Amino acid sequence: MESEFELLMSFRTPDGFKAFGQYFLGKDRFIAEAIFAGLKGREDLDDSAVLHLDLLEIREGLPAKVQMISCRLNELCENTQHITRELFRLNAIEPR
Repeated sequence: MESEFELLMSFRTPDGFKAFGQYFLGKDRFIAEAIFAGLKGREDLDDSAVLHLDLLEIREGLPAKVQMISCRLNELCENTQHITRELFRLNAIEPR
């Protein structure tokens, strides 16, 4: 079965992290990892991290974290623009 890749956005709450957004990045690992590599944030997660972005690989219906970063709110805004721009470019301007 073919893998699919998603980007999950979550924030810290008193009860743990809560997902608030998700992007479908497609079935191409190279493209998904390239989009994720363009995100702003830090790989070194600590207890002060409030916003998380997780690259997930979904295989046979089961998600597995591939990479994870934390970011600040202003970085999240820039990351959202980056993700949207890349997905638009791949799907609307350069469709396969």
